[in-house]
Amino acid sequence: MDRLEFIREKVDDQIKKIAQENLRKLAYIHTYGVAQIAVLLAKIRNENEELACIAAMLHDIALYVENCPHSIHAEHSAKLAKSILEESNLFTRNEIRTICTTITCHSNKLNRQDSPLSETLKDADVLQHYLYNTNIPPNEKDKVRLYYLLEKMNTLKK
Repeated sequence: MDRLEFIREKVDDQIKKIAQENLRKLAYIHTYGVAQIAVLLAKIRNENEELACIAAMLHDIALYVENCPHSIHAEHSAKLAKSILEESNLFTRNEIRTICTTITCHSNKLNRQDSPLSETLKDADVLQHYLYNTNIPPNEKDKVRLYYLLEKMNTLKK
């Protein structure tokens, strides 16, 4: 089985369990939106697109499985991701470590010195929130990252 499709099925199974329809809809929109943006950014940045997409698919999994508080969801999502990835027998130890570290770091948006894959996930997460509704101002920690990301994207078109 294709590794990405396996992860999508696992994540979809969890999102389907969300009782409230509007929260379930937002979970799908956010998860798949972050995944698509992560692939695009990884492509532009010459990073591993598959690992970027898989990390993005799993980055909020604890919010859906455990209804985990947002303040600790990154660490809990990394633990759940590790379990899913190990049980699949589709990933190397190094890939699992890379994906889980990327997920663990994704909430610290003010730190701009993590691994390239972690920075890609952070950027994809912030950009998806912004693109969902540009009339909603970003929170303070996302605002700085969004500013630099949009500024960098502006230089690409020149």
